[in-house]
Amino acid sequence: MRFDFPLRPFLQLRLCLSCMALSCLAWLGPAQADPAPAEHVRAELIAENQALSIGGDNWLALRIVPDEGWHVYWRNPGDSGLPTTLAWTLPAAVTVGPMEWPYPRRETTGDIVNYGYHADTLLPVPLHVPPDWPAPSPVSVQAKARWLVCRDICIPGSAELSLRLAPPAPGQPVQADPRWRDTFAAARAELPQPAPADWSVQFAARDGDFSLAVGGAHLSTGGVIEFFPYAGDLVRHSAPQRIDNENHLLRISQSLNDSFIKAPPQVDGVLVLHDGASAKAWEIHARPGPVKPVPAGAVPAAGIAAAAAAPASLARTLLFALLGGIILNLMPCVFPVLSIKAISLIEARGRVARHQRGHAVAYTFGVLLMFGALAAALIGLRRAGAAVGWGFQLQQPAFVAGLVYLFFIMGLSLSGLVQFGTRIMGMGQALAAQGGYRGSFFTGLLAVVVASPCITPFVGTALGYALAQPPPVAGAVFLCLGLGLALPFLLIGFFPRLGAFLPRPGAWMETFKQAMAFPLYLTVVFLLWVLGGQAGRDAIALALVGLVLLSLAVWLRAGGRLGAVLRYAAVAAALALLATPQLRAPPADAAPAARAGGAHEPWSPQRLAELREQGRTVFVNFTADWCVTCKVNEHLALTSARVEQAFAERNVAWLEGDWSRGDPAITEVLDRFGSPGVPLYLVYVNGGEPRVLPQNLTPSIVVDALGPAAPPAGADVRAAAQQ
Repeated sequence: MRFDFPLRPFLQLRLCLSCMALSCLAWLGPAQADPAPAEHVRAELIAENQALSIGGDNWLALRIVPDEGWHVYWRNPGDSGLPTTLAWTLPAAVTVGPMEWPYPRRETTGDIVNYGYHADTLLPVPLHVPPDWPAPSPVSVQAKARWLVCRDICIPGSAELSLRLAPPAPGQPVQADPRWRDTFAAARAELPQPAPADWSVQFAARDGDFSLAVGGAHLSTGGVIEFFPYAGDLVRHSAPQRIDNENHLLRISQSLNDSFIKAPPQVDGVLVLHDGASAKAWEIHARPGPVKPVPAGAVPAAGIAAAAAAPASLARTLLFALLGGIILNLMPCVFPVLSIKAISLIEARGRVARHQRGHAVAYTFGVLLMFGALAAALIGLRRAGAAVGWGFQLQQPAFVAGLVYLFFIMGLSLSGLVQFGTRIMGMGQALAAQGGYRGSFFTGLLAVVVASPCITPFVGTALGYALAQPPPVAGAVFLCLGLGLALPFLLIGFFPRLGAFLPRPGAWMETFKQAMAFPLYLTVVFLLWVLGGQAGRDAIALALVGLVLLSLAVWLRAGGRLGAVLRYAAVAAALALLATPQLRAPPADAAPAARAGGAHEPWSPQRLAELREQGRTVFVNFTADWCVTCKVNEHLALTSARVEQAFAERNVAWLEGDWSRGDPAITEVLDRFGSPGVPLYLVYVNGGEPRVLPQNLTPSIVVDALGPAAPPAGADVRAAAQQ
């Protein structure tokens, strides 16, 4: 036995005295050494109870605490490493069971992925004392622990550990040690439990992939999913786990290990299902069976991503959000508002630097405030159970009609037909168009409102991550999006020399300003078309009446006191139209707007299942009238002659899910594939598993995703696809 502290004489004296009085033994509890010092690790042997249970199991545990940034290994260390071991020295007739392992965490170093523990960890071990053990006698056990602790380098370590347990006093129960009660409880919560009896578990290893299928009526897969095999040579641990979760069937595919030779008769491992901050681990035993691998192009369901909450992933997502916000400045849905800001920037050339900084900060604050408000509303509605996604406000006809009013008034102002003050007619556009800080602030608000229908690749990735995270993380992603949108103006405000790249102010600006009104008028036309698709022709008529009333209010500006009364009455009437039944909510029987393109039919889960059962290739387009990216993709890619020919040659069924007015079934699909909103494009080749296409399409992307020309549809095709 090795003691590394100067209290050894005292402990020996205490042990001798305890042997003289059994009551003192019970009071003193288990004797053990302090944590053994080792390089970058502290280790000790601890007992769950204060006294020895004779004739039953006594739970001991190796407690191992790596230094910050270091980790030790699980039973399967992954791509490299060694598992922690214990070698016991026990009294005769006393036995120990196998060490139990809480589920591990992924530790990534470059291209290497390991499984282990980087925090205070307990590895429990059952100690069995026979019923005929002499009651007054304590049990002393020794164990030699060996481990490998790693960060950038790996250092082997070991420690000689000991523990002494005595039976309780006669008539006294065995009680838990208060020092370790909560620690053991936390460790047990992370131990894998036997899989439910109603689960069916199968695996297949072929064509370079290991695939696992777990089915069960009560299989909860709403969060992050991880599978850790016990065998170290089964899968390539650094390869991503491809996950599909549909109809109570969970499938996980991962590339086979380079040293894999032959499939074993059984695959054992741990399936971890995360739910927010909590997790449940199940020990599964899979037998060989028919399992379709998850396609390489498939995107896991919302929240299903290994180590999705790792700091590196969060940092990368925040960077994507920043880049996506910058790209939003170039999207056509944002251009009309930014044209107003461009005019103000050109006019600002030569101003005092502090004024430029003030405008930049005001604009940025407006952008961030609106992004924060949208994030709070979206997260709040989703937590309340509402099926909403990014751009949800544009699913409300009244909101779209309000944008029609706003862009029409902004266009009139840029055309020079009216200059608004700060009264009620000036609220909205006037605050955005005026030259003060308030104008910059409200321009930022408007930029976010009109940017909401746009999802660029970076924006989609960032929002998909954000909606699966706790509110503080989601809020940080939304604010980074806002910072990216505001960044060009913020840089010009704080670095005036960048303004040298802007043209010099002059008489040409009045012409430019008036020309910028026409994109706003085109936006009004687009929004009226969206409104008609949502709520029908009556809604378009009401919005046009509102525009006439606003035009009347503009004309009455020079009408004296009576004109002022009539002007406010006209504005009030226009606003009242937004509360009419035709604009309050989309009617259930409203016909969707006609689409450009070839033959397609409405999407439904039932129709999709029918087509897949027939073995047909299915192209699913989730879109919305107000989604500018969707419209561009439809006209440039989906309706091209090349794509139409490919659809015809391959007998492709084109299903379209219209999210313009909101649809909980479509929202559920978007969530499943990690998409915060539309567009979402899925391809089921020969009825197989879905492949997700990029959010910005070209004809080549679509045609390549369809694969070779499909053979005749039928049951034989379906069977071939399953093999």
